[in-house]
Amino acid sequence: MVESAAVAPTPAVVHAAGESVRGDLALTLLANNKIKDYVVATMALSAVPLPIVDLAGITLIQLRMVQKLSQLYGKPFSKELGTSVLASLAGTFSGLAGGMAAVSLLKLVPGVGEAVALAGLPVATGAMTYAVGKVFVRHYEDGGSLLDLDTLTFKDFIAEQFETGKKLARQARQEAKEKAKQAKKAAKSKPAA
Repeated sequence: MVESAAVAPTPAVVHAAGESVRGDLALTLLANNKIKDYVVATMALSAVPLPIVDLAGITLIQLRMVQKLSQLYGKPFSKELGTSVLASLAGTFSGLAGGMAAVSLLKLVPGVGEAVALAGLPVATGAMTYAVGKVFVRHYEDGGSLLDLDTLTFKDFIAEQFETGKKLARQARQEAKEKAKQAKKAAKSKPAA
C-alpha cells in the first residue's frame, strides 16, 4: 500500500542534493531490478479479468514504484505529487492510457473480448511501467527530484523506453508461458500417488 504522508528519503548511497549520480552502476542496477519487479506486477494485474479495476491497481503499483525509486535515490516523495506526476506522464503516451481503458472494458465481453484484452494489455501496461520507471531513474540520476520533473522534456525518451519496454514485456510473457508449459508437462509426467 502507498503511504499518503511524505516519505523521508533513505538513499542507498548518500549524494549531495542536486548532484548527478549517473554512472553509479550499483545504484542503476538496483533501480533497474526494482523496475522489473513492478513491470511484472503490472503485467500480472492486467491479466486479471476485472475491467477498470486492473487499471486503477496498475496506477497504484506505478505509484509504489515511484515511491521506492524515490527512496532508493534519497528523494522526497509524497503520494499527491507522485500521483500528479504520473498523470502528467500518462499524457505523454499519446492516447495509450485511453486505449488501455477501452481494452480493459473489453474484458466485459466473454470469450473474444477477454482474449483480445489479454493479448495486448499486459504488454502495454508492462511497457508503460518500464518507461515510467526509466524516466524517474534518468531524472533522479541527473540530480532531479519529484518536484522538478518536467514530463515534456522526456517525451522522446519515454517513447523510446516504451518501445524497449514492449520488447521486454513480450519476452517476459513468452518466458512465463514456457515455464507454465514446463510445469504442466512435469505435473502430467508425475505418477499418481
